[in-house]
Amino acid sequence: MKERYGTVYKGSQRLIDEESGEVIEVDKLYRKQTSGNFVKAYIVQLISMLDMIGGKKLKIVNYILDNVHLSNNTMIATTREIAKATGTSLQTVITTLKILEEGNIIKRKTGVLMLNPELLMRGDDQKQKYLLLEFGNFEQEANEKQENALYLIIILSRTSIT
Repeated sequence: MKERYGTVYKGSQRLIDEESGEVIEVDKLYRKQTSGNFVKAYIVQLISMLDMIGGKKLKIVNYILDNVHLSNNTMIATTREIAKATGTSLQTVITTLKILEEGNIIKRKTGVLMLNPELLMRGDDQKQKYLLLEFGNFEQEANEKQENALYLIIILSRTSIT
């Protein structure tokens, strides 16, 4: 078998044209289905995101896309750091991040955001499945920690210190 650019030659085959009855000799070539290490950018979602965003907000989105770690689709930065790096106001950063969250484009924890792997990711299908699970659980962990902290505060406030 000769393999070239993912194509495998499997020999020849005779086919019969139904209309003319002519016998045609054809080569059988198969192309291997691969899903290797690559960056996927889903254009429909990108365009949808750009429709929601404009002007200085787009500058913030570009900053996120340029600085997200493609190994795990996260970016470690506070809103103040993003504002400083993009030359935009803190309020513009907060508003933009809120729009992106509402559009399910990012999820946030304090100082960290995660980009939806359906929008942009590097890797194969298995990695995408993993990142989608991580994206789904991303803010859930932060919410659970907040709930636990509130519970402790309530308990501590009810106990009297004498």
